[in-house]
Amino acid sequence: MAHVEMYCTDSCPFCINAEKLLVSKGVDIEKIDTVKEPEKFAEIITQIGQDSVPQVFIDGKHIGGFDDLSELDMDDELEPLLGL
Repeated sequence: MAHVEMYCTDSCPFCINAEKLLVSKGVDIEKIDTVKEPEKFAEIITQIGQDSVPQVFIDGKHIGGFDDLSELDMDDELEPLLGL
């Protein structure tokens, strides 16, 4: 199964929806809280040029936010990326 990292906050509705989608697939998520670990988020912002949450990475590949994740799921492309 793929390694999933998600940069998020506890109060973000898009983060909550992304987590629900990934959990529904049976995926363990390494959540990085951008409020508690701003230095890690700053590194990611520099790499991807986006400062919104969530930001999802699957096996190190930047996927994007909830809309991107949801679109991959609707196109039946998410499960293969997750190794399911």
